[in-house]
Amino acid sequence: MTHADLSPRARAFVDRIDAWSGHSRPRKVLVRVGVTVTGPLVVLAGVAMLVLPGPGLVVIALGLALLALEYEWARSLVGGLGRVASWVRRAVLPKGGSPGRRILGLAGAATFMLATTALTGAVTAFVGAQTVL
Repeated sequence: MTHADLSPRARAFVDRIDAWSGHSRPRKVLVRVGVTVTGPLVVLAGVAMLVLPGPGLVVIALGLALLALEYEWARSLVGGLGRVASWVRRAVLPKGGSPGRRILGLAGAATFMLATTALTGAVTAFVGAQTVL
């Protein structure tokens, strides 16, 4: 995915960051160091939140979006994740789907969310019980 493959809003944001950092060499280095240090830390915090309380997947996505400001590999990864999310949305809630199909999609998505939340709670309770013993 190249810079041109981004959505118009994302492209405008990246262009503003590039323009600001392009005014001087110290700014460019500052932005690159900031993104290189902060991005992986945010991703690691998101990974930790997968087993700790917190929105782990959202924080991982934010860290990858931060890395995408400077690195092409992160831009392609974020673009691929966006395409997958769009495909899932179309599969769960099709635009031209019948009301029954839409209800089935919503029920399936809600069931998935409830099941994963219950599973996370069960694993957390089990690990917590093992720690106490």
